[in-house]
Amino acid sequence: MTVPHRLGQHGLISTRRRTALAGDAIERLDIVPRNPAQPAADLSGGNQQKVVMARAIADDPRVLVLMSPTAGVDVKSKQTLMGTAVEAASGDAACCRHRRLDDLRYCHRVVIMFRGEVVGELRDTWDDHELVAAMEGVDLSND
Repeated sequence: MTVPHRLGQHGLISTRRRTALAGDAIERLDIVPRNPAQPAADLSGGNQQKVVMARAIADDPRVLVLMSPTAGVDVKSKQTLMGTAVEAASGDAACCRHRRLDDLRYCHRVVIMFRGEVVGELRDTWDDHELVAAMEGVDLSND
């Protein structure tokens, strides 16, 4: 559980409260279990990723770090996961780390780091050419 302060007395959660939290996550992220009590390990890969995302956003974090959140998931799950990340970022609360260009298209701000140092930043609208150049350390302003 990522919401310990929402738990009941002595760190226990009532069945009713757990079911409500699970139901909210299932609905919000379009998780498709056989039933709400189905263990996450028994879900499809895309639904498992959605469960991970649901846990990560359960307490409205100030920072959300995503490490290839759409790797190995179907297109619908990818849309749900990235839409959830965009929604979290709408309050300036998300930091996404990706290596896939198609996942970065959802980001309104991209910071490129190399060996712990910020080497580039792109905001709002940018294209793949600009991003790859920044990642490679190429200055396009001289072109």
